[in-house]
Amino acid sequence: MNPIRSKSDREVLRHACFLGLAALSAIVFRRALWTVIGSSLDVDKYSHILLVAPVSAALLYLARKKVLAQVSYSKAGGFVLLLLLAAFAYASTQSDAFSESGYLSLSFLFFVSWCLAAFVCCYGVAAFRAAPFPLLFSLLMVPLPDGVLERIIAALQNGSADATCLLLQAAHIPYVRNGVVLDLPKVSIYIAEECSGIRSSMVLLLSTLVLGHLYLKRGWTQALLALAAFPLTLARNGLRIFVLSTLGMYVDPSFLSGRLHRDGGFIFFAIAFAGILLLIWLFQKLGLDPGTAPLGLPPATVRVKPAAVEEASAPVPETVYKG
Repeated sequence: MNPIRSKSDREVLRHACFLGLAALSAIVFRRALWTVIGSSLDVDKYSHILLVAPVSAALLYLARKKVLAQVSYSKAGGFVLLLLLAAFAYASTQSDAFSESGYLSLSFLFFVSWCLAAFVCCYGVAAFRAAPFPLLFSLLMVPLPDGVLERIIAALQNGSADATCLLLQAAHIPYVRNGVVLDLPKVSIYIAEECSGIRSSMVLLLSTLVLGHLYLKRGWTQALLALAAFPLTLARNGLRIFVLSTLGMYVDPSFLSGRLHRDGGFIFFAIAFAGILLLIWLFQKLGLDPGTAPLGLPPATVRVKPAAVEEASAPVPETVYKG
């Protein structure tokens, strides 16, 4: 028997085993998947979920050499699969004890956990340790229960109002604040839930986590970068509200409901995104983090060293020139 062909067959069987377990989980949790994926384009709280799976898969693909360097089937992963199946079966009998959104979140958590356990079962613990970030990143697909999400949106509303007030004070524009309502000289601004920016905030957080993983090495700088996403979100929201309010008061009231209000969010998102890039650059420039690559170049996981560079790095014979 050809050993190369035998190894290739084993790899195909391993991949097929994982895909089969993943497909089985999709069947078991089809109701939760259908609800979330079907609503992701219309419901803000689900919109980021469609981004998580392809990003996680792409990062895992970039780390495939490390992941596949040492693979083995794991009994521990199989045992976890059985535990998850039993736990979900029990939770299904207690579904009346959960709210609709709570049960949906729990079902999706079981689905993602099943996929992670299936990965460990088919590829082993060493493969999981070789690329923990892409795998654990998939947990961000789990939708938050409504109660948790409402608290986050309320924090975004109040924080955005705080940021707007700071800008109004800096511009010497008088205002009266009542919660998330700002009474300005010519207009009253209500910072509604839709204005909290929950969708763009989640996208900014996902972007921050991925950039930190790709361009920073130290855990504390990655954590600090992720934490910076929240104040940057508040600053972005505050700037957007301030710009629209001042334009509506002093230029044209149509700015309060025009295209800039409806479609101009990407401009302010770009400003917050630039803030994330600036932080990464500062971490590297100040020596707080050596980084995996200078910002603006592909990270080490996706760079390929050209053959010409390797040839140029070879020692030069002394006989070439001796001055």
